[in-house]
Amino acid sequence: MKRNRFKPVEIYAKDPSEIFETQRKEISSAIINGIEFGLRNNKKKVDFARIVVRGMIVITLTIDSKEFLDLLDENIKTLIEYEEYEMCALAVELKNKINKTNEKVTEKNRILD
Repeated sequence: MKRNRFKPVEIYAKDPSEIFETQRKEISSAIINGIEFGLRNNKKKVDFARIVVRGMIVITLTIDSKEFLDLLDENIKTLIEYEEYEMCALAVELKNKINKTNEKVTEKNRILD
């Protein structure tokens, strides 16, 4: 059986403290793609980026499913700044999917009460 794996984006940096400023678009896109993978494969956590510092140190960035909705909101703003409208559309689609799932869970809980 083939196993679904998500390949995190690799970002090379001399100074890891700068990547959130210099690589904002790439990180935002990787977060959206990671969330899409997490939702499609029912993952609780997704490693979305690997930061390679000076070719030696690797830092893995991970997102938790509890953060998906907030991360989508935050990263849509960044993607709008960079005019990445297709990625924004995907983020909105993912938000709607999460909200729809949350509504179903809430409705199910009301029925059980």
